[in-house]
Amino acid sequence: MMSIEIVKIDERYLELKTKGETYTLFSPLVEYLSEDPDVEYVTFDVGHPLLEDVTFRIKTRAGSPLDALKRAVQAIVNDLESLERSILA
Repeated sequence: MMSIEIVKIDERYLELKTKGETYTLFSPLVEYLSEDPDVEYVTFDVGHPLLEDVTFRIKTRAGSPLDALKRAVQAIVNDLESLERSILA
C-alpha cells in the first residue's frame, strides 16, 4: 500500500514523498506532465529501490500543480481504457 506525505504545496509547486511505489507509477506521470504546457518542470527521485521511497516534484507556469496532476492521471486512464477497448474489439 502506498502512503503519501505532502512536503510542500503552494499555488505553483508541489512536493510529495511516497512509500510503497517506485518507477512504475511515476515514470508515466512524468511523461504525461512533461507534455502539459502549464508545467514548468516535473521530476521524481527514487531514494532506494528496495525501500520504495520516492520524492516527486512539480512546478507549474500557470494553474495549480494538483490540477495538472489530475489532468495527467485522467489522460493516463483514458489512454489505458482506449488500449483496453482496442484489444478487446
